[in-house]
Amino acid sequence: MNIQILDSWLREHLKTKATPASLAEKLSLTSVSIERIEKLGNDFLYDIEVTTNRPDLMSVVGIAREAAAVLPQHGIEAEFIPLKLRDPELNNLNLPLEINNDPKLTNRICAVIMDVEIGKSPKEIEERLLGAGIRSINNVIDVTNYVMREVGHPTHVFDYDRIASHKLIVRESKNGEKIVTLDKKEYMLSGGDIVADDGTGKIVDLLGVMGTDNSVVTDTTKRILYFIDNNNPEKIRRTSMNLGIRSEAA
Repeated sequence: MNIQILDSWLREHLKTKATPASLAEKLSLTSVSIERIEKLGNDFLYDIEVTTNRPDLMSVVGIAREAAAVLPQHGIEAEFIPLKLRDPELNNLNLPLEINNDPKLTNRICAVIMDVEIGKSPKEIEERLLGAGIRSINNVIDVTNYVMREVGHPTHVFDYDRIASHKLIVRESKNGEKIVTLDKKEYMLSGGDIVADDGTGKIVDLLGVMGTDNSVVTDTTKRILYFIDNNNPEKIRRTSMNLGIRSEAA
């Protein structure tokens, strides 16, 4: 699978005097194939083929870390700049949420509820997503795509108020269950897929593959459940192949 990233974004995590052309040449000799460099104003866009055995390179941080290891082997100084994370500002919403997880399906879950105002993303985020070949939708959805491209881990947002029970049960799907995904396509599940239902049996997410239409954020969303999960990779691969959903999350 190919990813696209802007040179200016990469340089936030990579300190080096290597030119884009030199960086592309050295990486292509060792790990990933940088198939094309396109000049965009004062920036450059890399089109990078990442093979399936190197999912750690499907992100800006991953490419920067790899370049910091590769360039010094060719006599070019390079330093990886780790991601800087700020402590979150905790709110006092005190809203109910219950998550029942099966650790054989999902290794870890992080979830937080927050108030939001739906609107446009800042121009820099829109430009970086556009460069990455990702359409800007709104500030909330854009955050999930921005995080995925920067650190390589998919994230998801639910409209908290559309999960009426305020409960998520992570389980295997049953043969014959149907879902409608974010792109308005209907699928029949064969069973064994990792899903989340809302406690009533209604599936509200196909974890690690694609969200469902019945819990998606809309223009009227006021509160979201920001959800990060780490799932059984064999089951994600099976679901993706069986349903023909070749999402970046999968």
